[in-house]
Amino acid sequence: MCGIAGVWASDGRTAEAAVRAMTATQTHRGPDDQGVMTFNVPSGHLALGHRRLSIQDLSPLGHQPMENPETGDWIVFNGEIYNYPDLRAELVSGGARLRSRCDTEAILHAFARWGTGAFDRLEGMFALGLYVARERRLLLARDPLGIKPLYYAWDRGAFAFASELRGLEASGLVDPEIDRAALASLLAFGAVPGPLTMLREAKILDPGSWVSLDLAGSRPEERRPLRAVRYWDFPAPRDHPFDRARTHDEIRALLTSAVRSHLISDVPVGVFLSSGLDSTAIAVLAAEARQGDLDTFTIAREGDPESDEGPVARDTAKRLGVRHHQIDLTESVARRLAEDWLASLDQPSVDGLNTYIISHAVRQRGIIVALSGLGGDEVFGGYTTFREVPRLARLARAARGVPRGVRREMARLLYSGKTKAQRQKAVEMAGEAPSVPGLYFRRRRLLSDAEMAGLGLRSHELGLNDSYLPELSQPDRGLFKDDPVATVSVLESRFYMGNMLLRDSDVFGMAHGLEIRVPLLDRRLTDYAYALPGALRVDRGGPNKTLLAGALEGRLPPPLLALKKRGFTLPQARWMAGPLRDLFEGFIDATRRSGLVDPAGVDTIWRDFLAEPNGSTWSRAWIVGVLGAWLNRRSANPVDPPRYLDQSGASLR
Repeated sequence: MCGIAGVWASDGRTAEAAVRAMTATQTHRGPDDQGVMTFNVPSGHLALGHRRLSIQDLSPLGHQPMENPETGDWIVFNGEIYNYPDLRAELVSGGARLRSRCDTEAILHAFARWGTGAFDRLEGMFALGLYVARERRLLLARDPLGIKPLYYAWDRGAFAFASELRGLEASGLVDPEIDRAALASLLAFGAVPGPLTMLREAKILDPGSWVSLDLAGSRPEERRPLRAVRYWDFPAPRDHPFDRARTHDEIRALLTSAVRSHLISDVPVGVFLSSGLDSTAIAVLAAEARQGDLDTFTIAREGDPESDEGPVARDTAKRLGVRHHQIDLTESVARRLAEDWLASLDQPSVDGLNTYIISHAVRQRGIIVALSGLGGDEVFGGYTTFREVPRLARLARAARGVPRGVRREMARLLYSGKTKAQRQKAVEMAGEAPSVPGLYFRRRRLLSDAEMAGLGLRSHELGLNDSYLPELSQPDRGLFKDDPVATVSVLESRFYMGNMLLRDSDVFGMAHGLEIRVPLLDRRLTDYAYALPGALRVDRGGPNKTLLAGALEGRLPPPLLALKKRGFTLPQARWMAGPLRDLFEGFIDATRRSGLVDPAGVDTIWRDFLAEPNGSTWSRAWIVGVLGAWLNRRSANPVDPPRYLDQSGASLR
């Protein structure tokens, strides 16, 4: 896990100075080593930069930017390739000469042999920049599900890319203007949907794709759109009959292989262990692979026995015979870490505080790599949306003859005893067309249409669709009309997991120099599981995540299977109404004064929260406050890169 950066500019000093500023801003991603290389190309200059967090082959042979001496190609790479041993053996048998045990070197040689076809052979998480010397071009590529981020921008006569948005900002080559369309989507869903970012001129590369820039003929100031080539997409569900027992066996084998490969490391590895099925499944298989030589970590919240996962996790760890660490989180420490989290935001998000806190605790105990259960809900159908959205679509089709206004009024009456936020969501869902994607996006919304309008954010005025999503995000791509469960799985994976959970996991793990790995998103496992029909993945009358539970039958603690789904939660609503109220009111005021939204709408959201602090309105107030914290940080600590000069000595800024 590392931080990468690159700039293509007409002037060499501009490119190198910008990359050095970008890598310095991303030091937290790679505290162990750094490197910068600048290349003269026919169109100008290309600079590549890298910050290294040493995980495999800790020797200097893993230094980046790294060259393939046989081709002259150079790479900066962030991530881990779990099939690296097999890939290396195949390359060596074909005559490649590899000097290190570093997966970065294997990528260079894989590209030399298979070209861009190499990206589809990489099983792992990755974002990379590759300078192809003979062809004078720059390639950027990202892993299939977008576990590792990669941002880029054309602006101010240059092209830049980086692992974090603040890395792009540090270059001084990207206009800091905020994209109101991205801001609207953020408030609607709690995260910015790719390819948009909070900066108007910056984008995030689509998962499972690569792009190429010609460094020979064109010049960087000749700005032009990037055309991504997709090398992976969600497989269509197979329609032939399945044998459930055989499916369990195949999933178990894939799970076992995935966990074993994700344990490969030359530094200490731990497992995030909660009381949930996903992390427990990983802990069980990791303990078997390591024969108990494993550290597991659980956060226990002081004075909150109802949501305390400590007892179940301790019992699981005892059964597995591993070294278990319970981290008792006091209220005062949690609040302090919440303030630190707000200061560490790369982009605003309604989620991620829990990841930040557990990553901080685990890294403090000397662990550099941690395995997470992220992805199990999206792949194996763990969320309530897998059952609710198809059911709502069936009901909507049955009520298609009822006028929309009547449906909305019926919902208003049925939810008359609920909170204002619940009533608004019910009314808007009742008016939705009988479309699985439409109902899914409505179900995942934070702010209602009325609240968005109150903020002065109207979808069509901002170039967004009715769901407050940009058409660039391709909300209808890769869906399966005849399989609503598989459709929900794709939507959860692309939008909720891809735009929020994976992005937060990367940023807030790396904020502490912790690499978070996600075995349940292993390429071979997901290619298999996504191709299963929805009826097999979600048993309407059966247990939650039935395939995952069935694959590990007899190896999971019985008490765990009886628990309702829950995760590591924090009392954010109580903090906002209590000890963090003054802080959050300052953040709310920053959003109010930003000029980006209507202040009256901000006031309404905050008043609604204070009127019902224990209701579901807390997340609306939270994201408005988090946005204000992000805006505050940018205004209080503006990026002030060096003043760049072109070859004549004239200022470029």
